[in-house]
Amino acid sequence: MIRHLLIIMTLIFGLTAGASAQPRGGHGDREKMMKELREYKIKFLAQEMNLEDGQKERFVELYNEMSDKRADCMRDARNMERELKKKNGATEADYQAVTDAMAKAKARDAAIEKNYDDQFAKFLSQKQIFKMKEAENEFRKKMSEMRQKRNR
Repeated sequence: MIRHLLIIMTLIFGLTAGASAQPRGGHGDREKMMKELREYKIKFLAQEMNLEDGQKERFVELYNEMSDKRADCMRDARNMERELKKKNGATEADYQAVTDAMAKAKARDAAIEKNYDDQFAKFLSQKQIFKMKEAENEFRKKMSEMRQKRNR
């Protein structure tokens, strides 16, 4: 698993380093990088889950759908959080609103994850679903480490 992760991380690092070296003219570069990153992540997950050919297509479609819903769910709360950090003289009510929005988003995210776990279970084994979650955590951890190294 670690060997595969290192290969994927090397590819991702190349993508992120290349994107950050380019002029920041628009969102096109970021969108392209995020799309490529998602593709690498899915390849990594599929490999770690030992998906069969018949499972892979269904998995990719469903995983992308789930990822989009989870990102949408968290987007508003993250935007509120960013705005709060920029705001001078935020009130207790402002902090409460953001805290509530974050808690609601996390609850919705958990419900989305559970719903998709049930859908994945129709064509994946529980071991594969477990491996998916394990690989997602490993991927997230490695991405965080790479961001920390890049920001030093």
